[in-house]
Amino acid sequence: MEVTILNQSFTFVGDDEERIRKVAQFVDEEIKAVTQECAIVNTLNTVIMAMMRVADNYMDMKKRFEKVENNTLRLLRKVENV
Repeated sequence: MEVTILNQSFTFVGDDEERIRKVAQFVDEEIKAVTQECAIVNTLNTVIMAMMRVADNYMDMKKRFEKVENNTLRLLRKVENV
């Protein structure tokens, strides 16, 4: 399947074309947002900055998930003891 990121075509192979399309759109939007917000001209710097934002969001969401998971396990143990 062919997608466009930064006005360049890329071909990806996978079973879920809709997911590939959505991921490519997300990546393209993140890079464009960094370009507009930070006024970075160099493509590599823009992509790295976008990846830093995505990684920061990912790490935040992972931390939140782990907290919810730990709380859920703690509550399940309490229920089991009742």
